[in-house]
Amino acid sequence: MKVFITARIDPEQVNRLTTNGFEVEQGGFGATGVKLDKAELIEKFKDIDVAIIEFENITEDILNSGKSLKIVACLRNEPAASMDIDAASKLNIPVLFTPGRNAVAVAEYTIGLMLSIARSIATTHHLLRYTDELTSVSYTDKSGDRKSVTSEWSMDPTAPFQRFQGEELMGKTVGLVGAGLIGQEIAKRASALGINLIAFDPYANADQLARLNIRLVDLDKLAQESDFVVMAARVTPESTGVFSAKTFAQMKKSAYFINTARAALVDYEALYKVLAENKIAGAALDVYPFEPLPSDSPFRKLSNVVLSPHLAGATTGVVKHHSKMVVDDLLLIKVGKIPSRVANPKVMDAFIKKGGLN
Repeated sequence: MKVFITARIDPEQVNRLTTNGFEVEQGGFGATGVKLDKAELIEKFKDIDVAIIEFENITEDILNSGKSLKIVACLRNEPAASMDIDAASKLNIPVLFTPGRNAVAVAEYTIGLMLSIARSIATTHHLLRYTDELTSVSYTDKSGDRKSVTSEWSMDPTAPFQRFQGEELMGKTVGLVGAGLIGQEIAKRASALGINLIAFDPYANADQLARLNIRLVDLDKLAQESDFVVMAARVTPESTGVFSAKTFAQMKKSAYFINTARAALVDYEALYKVLAENKIAGAALDVYPFEPLPSDSPFRKLSNVVLSPHLAGATTGVVKHHSKMVVDDLLLIKVGKIPSRVANPKVMDAFIKKGGLN
């Protein structure tokens, strides 16, 4: 059973595959940091049974070249980002995927952005590291005997202590737009900080969320009540543009907006407008309508934003998570069982009738 892997993968999980009779070859992005092109993938797919990919783009032509191809695994939350799932379904090829592989990473990063924007961490780091604004300055209360006092920077009204006093997270309300795997991981960490939790998610199980102390509300109520609005939804036709000018207009002036999910969920023109007009306190953003963020992006001129280059899901732990998930599922299929993480489950009956992985 030949397996070709272009995804980043944990060596321990490669060993599990080889121990269980799989013949493994690695290449592409996971091995070299450079994605294989279409012609290279077509050539590789001609003689393999299983493909494990992550960022390579797998088209219908590539799938059709795999005459012995039985399964493709895409190690992403959203396999359609790299895979033509419809084409795979036509060929009765199951597409495994790894939902929630980066849920912990994104949740931790989201909490970090909340703290950063509420406590001016990124702003004051920048001012200290890259400007003289906070260093080439003198204060009237830091002279004479007081000059050597290190327990305070200065109590002058223009000094950091008063200028950048922030908000504690304890007791605040976080409104999650989306309460799936990532939203629930954010909720667990926010709850530990003494934060109140509400969520808008038409598909969520209210009883399940109640066990995490999350109260379901409609979107208008979430916008009105939240001190932090946190985007944590998947992009679907229904969720595209879900946070609009109308919902931004309902937010508190003291509230913050956090997006570590996808830009397509949000009207970014409306977001820029409420930030530029100080209609909300600020925003922390990890995703944008165009990536990389263009050099002329108006968001770069705002002083009430923290900008991050799509890093929320970038941890070494993600590789360990998705590697174990996919190998667990391949080994289940090998012994005739059906895993739950299949993007096109309707093909499984035909796949099993054809002999599965045997």
